Amino acid sequence: MKVYLRPLALSDLPRVLEWSQDEAFCLANGWPLGLPAAQLQDWFVRLLNNPPADLIRRGIVVQSPEHPEGHLVGFVDLRELNPLEKRARLRIAIGEEQRGQGIGFLAGLKMLEEAFAELGLERITAEIPGSNIPMRRLVEKLGFTQEGLLRQHETRQGIKEDIYLYGMLRQDFQQLRNRLGGGSQALL
Repeated sequence: MKVYLRPLALSDLPRVLEWSQDEAFCLANGWPLGLPAAQLQDWFVRLLNNPPADLIRRGIVVQSPEHPEGHLVGFVDLRELNPLEKRARLRIAIGEEQRGQGIGFLAGLKMLEEAFAELGLERITAEIPGSNIPMRRLVEKLGFTQEGLLRQHETRQGIKEDIYLYGMLRQDFQQLRNRLGGGSQALL
């Protein structure tokens, strides 16, 4: 299995529509449930044609014997990208059938490498709902440190939920690369 990142394309719309029907995916990623396909398509086309200046979104593609040409399984974002302050917020979204296979970890490493090495960022944060325990484990495995907790901060499905705040500095990522055997590039 090989994991790589690429820009999203209009040909990815069918996968995005699939994810919009997956209640767990929508809840984990803050997508509204039951959004009409036409509205989702309009949003996706606008995102492709006129992406926000503070967003880098990459599709997560897995190449395997079942999908030798590659199969889009999710996306990874750098959001609220601020080149002047050299920071951004990370988000990773993986479709249901591919969760728990290490794909999010590899995609996260690749995006962090881009953020720190190519974009010259110094700090990456992540804000994760308390109910999204797999994502909390993932960012901790990636080397993020829990820096705070916003209690009863966000409403999901009519229920107030805690939001965990995580952070990673450039030197934290360098330490992770060293622990992984001399650099994440060997894994990427």
